[in-house]
Amino acid sequence: MEKDVVVIGSGGSGLAAAVTAAKAGLDVLVVEKTQYFGGTTALSGGGIWNPGNHLAAEAGLKDSPEEGFSYIEGLVGDRLRRDVLATFVENAPGMLRFMHDNTDVRFSLHPDQPDYYKDYAGAKLDGRVLDPVDFDGRDMNRDDLIAIRPPLKEFNAPMGFMIGFPDIPHLMNAKKSLTSLLHVMKLFGRYAVDRLSYPRGTHLTMGNALIARLLVSARKANVTLWRKTPMTRLIIENGRVTGVEVNHDGKLEIIKVRRGVVLASGGFSQNEEMRKQFIPYPEHHVSFLPEGNTGDGIKAGIAAGGGLELGNYANAAWAVLSVLKEPNGNVRKQPHVMLDRTKPGCIAVNNAGKRFVNECAANFVEGMHESGSVPAHLVCDHRFIKKYGLGLVMPGGMGLGKMINAGYIITAPTVAELAKKIGSDPKGLEETVAKHNEFARVGKDTDFGKGDTEADTCWGDLEHKPNPCLGPIETGPFYAVKIFPGDGSTTLGLKVSGTAQVLDANDVPIEGLYACGLDMNVLWRGREPSHGSYNGLGLTFGYVVGQQLAAKN
Repeated sequence: MEKDVVVIGSGGSGLAAAVTAAKAGLDVLVVEKTQYFGGTTALSGGGIWNPGNHLAAEAGLKDSPEEGFSYIEGLVGDRLRRDVLATFVENAPGMLRFMHDNTDVRFSLHPDQPDYYKDYAGAKLDGRVLDPVDFDGRDMNRDDLIAIRPPLKEFNAPMGFMIGFPDIPHLMNAKKSLTSLLHVMKLFGRYAVDRLSYPRGTHLTMGNALIARLLVSARKANVTLWRKTPMTRLIIENGRVTGVEVNHDGKLEIIKVRRGVVLASGGFSQNEEMRKQFIPYPEHHVSFLPEGNTGDGIKAGIAAGGGLELGNYANAAWAVLSVLKEPNGNVRKQPHVMLDRTKPGCIAVNNAGKRFVNECAANFVEGMHESGSVPAHLVCDHRFIKKYGLGLVMPGGMGLGKMINAGYIITAPTVAELAKKIGSDPKGLEETVAKHNEFARVGKDTDFGKGDTEADTCWGDLEHKPNPCLGPIETGPFYAVKIFPGDGSTTLGLKVSGTAQVLDANDVPIEGLYACGLDMNVLWRGREPSHGSYNGLGLTFGYVVGQQLAAKN
């Protein structure tokens, strides 16, 4: 077989590259190692960070690629690759416009979502974070719908049906508001009807919606899509990548490429050896990324003469995770993003019973590492857990009894007794809770500044006063869940040129070989600028690679 382009991996970056190249008339093959399309993107919130985009301009919000450049320049500092950043800010708005004008991919503004670090020049309070528009899975090929990597039920698919960001307030208020109750019942009713005809729900949100839209677009552009097809090696002739060997339908097959191979296999979060080498604290580090993210693209790039771009601030995009080990051996991993730790009335404590970080902070896990607070516990009271949930306990307190019986949620009638159960100092925890309650009363956290910035309060409870992120812990019984450092992706990847060609040891591009997504070293180097920054980077460089391949002779 011979193709113009072969893409290794079917996440957002790989599919963006495939669609862009195919829309230019190229013959494109995507090979996916696992049984599911979508990779890390399918499990994510699906949002993208896109400075200078046309949706913000149409909403009257002022921004520019130059301001985006300034913000990242200040944030990343002297480790920044300015050539890669220039490519990103110059192409991110064009990628969005291209997708909206030429494909089924659609985004909408995520309102009031600021950049994480407002003190750097070029930071914005709104307009850069975009969410994928929900998608009706009945409008796509049935087999492709079933082949999308299922969402994390712990994150955005409680009881099987998917929810989006606008649905979360309704989940929290379902027991108090008839409107919210009807909204949740409608979601569940749709799911119940879907299950009469499909093995999953068809109302797709977040990362599943983005992947569905990219898959529909790929099919319309005549992209060939193979699942269960791992890459085994790159074919190299005279220093140029000329093909790829894959295991398809149980046999090895060599596909010749006329223009190039794109590595977009999703990084190495599930490669134990690489995690031990490059991620701190591997003995307790937890990842919720797909099982196929074992560094195949990175290893192939190195074998072809490329190398890792060392020197990141962090080699993973940190995530706070809790873990439930079920009797059948299944392990459920719960990311703690915005449903508990950012809400008023929840604190994180170490074994001394002391807080160690702003619970809303994007760099929460760095605080765990720097203070030696591993593992730690999130602590709240009964009023909190019944409203917002805690980990695998959903808003409204759904599943609380089950999670207590499973040993996942720890509970006690008093703060001191809870401290003993979680292995913490009782006096220390009592003092911490009392101090925190005073912070909640006045609306000011003088220890860690929780709720001081728009980046904090946008994930708090805006109806709670005086601080959307601070609330008292006083109504027994009290609850805790053990948390660990984890990752939502790796960031260490291959060193590439400003146009995503893999570079050799002399920084010379390897002809015919490109990397994007998590196989390319992440531009932020471990200091992400805002929500959606990894998907934004992945889609943009997928688009850049597709354009580069289309322009080759």
